Amino acid sequence: MTLPDDVRGRFAGLDANTWLVSHSMGAPPHAAREALTRYHAEWADGGPEGAWPAWLDQARAIGDGIGAIIGAPAGSVALAPNVSVLQSALASSLDFRSSGAKNEIVYEALQFPSLAYVWTAWERAGAKAVRVPTDDNRTIPTDRICSAITERTAVVVLSHAYYQSGVLIDIPPIVARAREVGALVVLDAYQTTGTYPYDVVDLDLDIAVGGSHKWLCGGAGCGWIYVRPALAQQFRPMVTGWFAHRDPFAFEPPPIDYADDQLRWATGTPTIPGYLVAKPGHDIIRGAGVATIRAHNVRLTTHLTEAALERGWRVNTPHDAKQRTGWVGIDVPDAARILHQLIERRIYVDHRPGCGLRVSAHLYTTQDEIDHFITTMDELVRK
Repeated sequence: MTLPDDVRGRFAGLDANTWLVSHSMGAPPHAAREALTRYHAEWADGGPEGAWPAWLDQARAIGDGIGAIIGAPAGSVALAPNVSVLQSALASSLDFRSSGAKNEIVYEALQFPSLAYVWTAWERAGAKAVRVPTDDNRTIPTDRICSAITERTAVVVLSHAYYQSGVLIDIPPIVARAREVGALVVLDAYQTTGTYPYDVVDLDLDIAVGGSHKWLCGGAGCGWIYVRPALAQQFRPMVTGWFAHRDPFAFEPPPIDYADDQLRWATGTPTIPGYLVAKPGHDIIRGAGVATIRAHNVRLTTHLTEAALERGWRVNTPHDAKQRTGWVGIDVPDAARILHQLIERRIYVDHRPGCGLRVSAHLYTTQDEIDHFITTMDELVRK
């Protein structure tokens, strides 16, 4: 398959900017602006009695749209403002203190800090955080993660790809080890969803989480969680709110009667604008197909990797495309200065300590743009 001919025309800002930062925040679809206009009209014209039922139906449909990207069945993906809220809700569903309870949370030293903050905070409720170390700040051996999973492990929290290095992890052996001891597997797929194809059912995941503002080109405010349908009804989050009720507008007193669908993971009043503005990006990604996007990305990032190595620049992401997600880490002397000079030239990348410049290619990226970045780097590195 090939990408749609008009794909670049569906995004704002590409005519004036070289957008090589989709690993951090994707380019904004034109239709996202139209979605906000429709939201305003529904708010103004329908009033709350008409708008809320429609918005909740749209939220369910957006969840199903994300599900179609990751291979999840309808009704198994819920939305929230961000992944940290969802991880907190998940943690609040577990009992770490009762006699004989599993209480260990295994997570990687390369885990994104927000998730590590959430799970270590639950040590105050009886959890024990088990941090699997890294030797090189880029990778963690699969067998080391598996060895950290014991009979006391309640949850294994994994990064699909490490944000510091772009390295993809080997999921199946870790899932198999977790199954041996009856531990839940939670995959943080924020770094991969929309640029790297995977299927939550084929991977036998219990839970997967992600967000919309990176490769899904959906802006901030639309996190999501997939829960394996066979497990869905066993979770009773204490991080909750009135929209998690079976009928929120019944305004019933406690105890809460949890919704039996995706809204079970809701809390208070949902961030409807964030959900609606994310949908156009999801639609574009789903329409193009993640496998097609991946092939396009691999071609461009391989070209970028080879050009960087030819120039003697340090490449901190895997040189083999099969081992990395959708960006390339290039470290050169005085990289922080060069970052600002690139941005002044409206070439958007970012920088992470220990990694260097992070440079990505998405479905709207052209080889001319990659070559423009390389040519500009040649100039800036020589200064």
